[in-house]
Parts: sequence; structure tokens; C-alpha cells
Amino acid sequence: MLSRIAEAMFWIGRYVERAEATTRLLVEHHQLLVEDTRLNPAVGAEALLGPLGIVPPEPDELAVLSPAGLVRVVVGDSADLSTILGSVAAARENARTIREALPGDMFERMNATHLRLQAGISTVIPGIPLRSLLDELAVVAGIIEWQMPRDEGLVFVRLGAALERLDMTCRLLDIDHDGLWPQAGAATTLRAAGGLNPFLRTQRALTGDQVEGFLVLDPTFPRSMLQSAMRAERAVRTMATYVSPQQTSTLLRTVGILRAELEFASVNPTPADLALLRERARDAAFVASDAVAAAFFRQAGTIVWSH
Repeated sequence: MLSRIAEAMFWIGRYVERAEATTRLLVEHHQLLVEDTRLNPAVGAEALLGPLGIVPPEPDELAVLSPAGLVRVVVGDSADLSTILGSVAAARENARTIREALPGDMFERMNATHLRLQAGISTVIPGIPLRSLLDELAVVAGIIEWQMPRDEGLVFVRLGAALERLDMTCRLLDIDHDGLWPQAGAATTLRAAGGLNPFLRTQRALTGDQVEGFLVLDPTFPRSMLQSAMRAERAVRTMATYVSPQQTSTLLRTVGILRAELEFASVNPTPADLALLRERARDAAFVASDAVAAAFFRQAGTIVWSH
């Protein structure tokens, strides 16, 4: 597989996952701000923007004091890859450059989603258009899984999505929903990860510590850090069947150690244990992403012909 195709596949996986996770988080966070007006809007806005790494442009610094302004900033524009529109635009641009290697339906859906976002989202009642966006991103993910050949390209997409999910789950848990909204915060965190019903089936108490433990260590929930690490390791092991073992050694060691640390963590972890595991997962995701780039994406240079 050409390096440019592998790189585009990897970042399609990351950006689609980032757009979906950010959209779901914005929907639930906005709902809390609207329902509970006792919290200072500036505090609620910073609680979301800080972990997402979004810096409001100067004209919008005061606008985020309202829920509508916060929606406008997080939806953002194509220049900021941390925003929803930025992630969708980046995924669409990567897909455009390798259209010949992707299912036709995938690029068409990605392009339609991008154009709809560029047309704007209502900031007065944003829940409906944002949930429609979640449906469209789910279709994109479904097309990738249902129509892409089971070759190296799909492996890179899956690896990118798994590493991004690790990072986005860390960012979600960095938001102190439970502290800011003691009554509804824990449930909001779960809904922002699509995990409320799976959590309730475990019959655990709906508390901040139990929710964090679930999102970090649950072996069956697909958005937990443990499951994301397992998915990343499977992708790397599959990748090793296409390339030399030396190319994947650093990458496999990084995701393998993380998976083992999460899988064999304490049965009853303390909050300090969970915080340490989250930091380890965040660091491992960055190291693994750099290892992928170093092994597969960086060009060796340009050949200069002499006469």
C-alpha cells in the first residue's frame, strides 16, 4: 500500500471518531447547561472547551457565556481540527485524496455531511441537527465496516479510530461533570460516551467513581479504554502480517503494554489508580500515533536525477 493511502486511511479513522465523540459530548453538555442555569455559563463553557483543546476566536470569547455561543464555537470551522466541522472537513479531505481506494458511498456521504455542516447548525435548538449529524457519521462508519475490503487500508482506519477513541475518552473524563452537576453529571458522562444503558445493566451505583471505572476498565463496552486498547492491539497484530516485524515493533510494544496494564489492573481500583491509568492511556495514544507516522508515513526524500 502506498504511504499516502495508508496515512489518509489512518486519519480518516481518527477524524471520523473525533467528530462523532465531540458531537455526542456537545449534545449532552449543552443539555446540562440549558436545564441547570445555576452554574455560571463561563464555568460550564470552560469545563468543555479546556479538555477539548478548543480556544474560542477573539470575537467569540464572550459569546461562549451562552449555550448558543458554546455550540457555535464547538461546531467551529474547518481551520480548527479540534472542532466538529474541522474534524469532518479533515476526514472529507483525506477521503477526497484517495477516492479510488474507498467505497464510493463513503465519500459521497462524507461530502454530503461536510456540505450540510458548512451550511450551518441552529444554535437555538441544536439538539435535533446535532443528533442528525450523529446518524450521518454512524452511516459513514457503517459503510467503512460493511464495504471496505479486509486489507491494509481497513487496518489503518481501525487503528486510527482506536487511538482516537482512547484520547477522546480521556478528554471526556477530564470534564468534571459529576462535580459541576452532582445530580445529573454521572449520567451525562455515560450518555456522552453512549454507555448509559450498558452501565445500568452492570447494576453498579451511578456515581462518578463507578462511571470512571466503567469507562476505563470495562472489558465489554466498546468505548472503554480497555476495549480501545484491545482493538488497537488487534489492528497492529494484523498489520504485522503485511509488513516486517521491525516496522511494528515499537507500535506493538506501546499498545500491548497499555492493554496489559488495563486488562490486569486492580479489581477495585482507587480514584488515584484510575487517574494514573488514564494518563498512561493518553501518553500511549500519542506515542503510538507517532510510531505509526515514523514507520509508515514519513517519506524518505526526493530522488534528484543527475545528467
